[in-house]
Amino acid sequence: MIRLFVLFFLSVLLLAAPAAAQDAKLIETAKKESGPIIAYGSLEANTVEPIVEAFKKKTGLTVEYWRASATKVMDRALAEQRAGKSVFDVMVNNSGAIQVMKKEGLFAKYISPAAKAFPKEVIDPDLGPVYRNTPIGIVYNKGSISSAETPRSLEDLPNPKYRGKFVMTDPDSAGNIGNWRFIYYSPDLGPKFITRLLTETQVVFAGNEHQMMDWLGAGKYSMHVLAKFENTENARSQGLPVRQIFSEKEGDTISSGSGHIIAFKNAPHPNATKVYLNWFLSRDGQLAWQKLTGRNSFRTDIPKDMIRYKDEQVPKEGGKYLLSSLPQYEDIKPLQKLVDEVLAKAKQK
Repeated sequence: MIRLFVLFFLSVLLLAAPAAAQDAKLIETAKKESGPIIAYGSLEANTVEPIVEAFKKKTGLTVEYWRASATKVMDRALAEQRAGKSVFDVMVNNSGAIQVMKKEGLFAKYISPAAKAFPKEVIDPDLGPVYRNTPIGIVYNKGSISSAETPRSLEDLPNPKYRGKFVMTDPDSAGNIGNWRFIYYSPDLGPKFITRLLTETQVVFAGNEHQMMDWLGAGKYSMHVLAKFENTENARSQGLPVRQIFSEKEGDTISSGSGHIIAFKNAPHPNATKVYLNWFLSRDGQLAWQKLTGRNSFRTDIPKDMIRYKDEQVPKEGGKYLLSSLPQYEDIKPLQKLVDEVLAKAKQK
């Protein structure tokens, strides 16, 4: 388990003046490069434009985003790079896609000076830091089950009183595999718990997370396990009677979601790309991102008051967390093999 501590990096303030002078010089050099910065990403459509506008206002440089699913973004970038095309500068994507492309040697080894203000656990020595925090938990329908009756931890789920009452993302679903990695690699859960979960609970699996949240809101199921906090937040804003709780016993998982941002080798606008990364990961850039999305940045030297559900999203000092986006948790083949074997045995009975 990783223990993330909420720290403030005062050293960043001491370096602010020299960094500002360097940025001004870099911006002038970047303005000599023709055309906008080209970024591929799976960022939410409703947050890209305001962030790009804030960057343009600050630097005078422009960014054009090509947005699609994480897989489509990765496939297009891989195809273009293998064909010898260098039409893009930046990629924003999830940890799985980033690791695939890192193995191909496609990324520039540039770590923004802004990385100094991120916890060391979220900094890749080749790529730099990730910038978002997505916790998960158990969501319940307040009309179907009381808070006192809900499980206090994931370990409680095999209790017979919850049998057949909860829905969960299919373990073969790529969109939520990080949460299954948390279960598999957690020292408090692991393969033994997964075996019990699959054989003792009559859990219902589905692949569409929005559909599961709708089922929960309608009372079809009492709980939605491993729900992403952002989906719960959206459901609450729509008036659905749902609430999310987080396990205190085995801790919680946090992840970067699609919050990895990197620069490509042979980028058409290398200086402008550095300006964008420096700004986006800076205090001002991450503060703008937090305000626009309402989500928690891993950057720790910025206020968190604008985060809508601060208590749930911001890691607590000394808290017990597993950062499921780290490379050592990327291998899901043992997990998939276990799930297939357990389900196959269950069908034979």
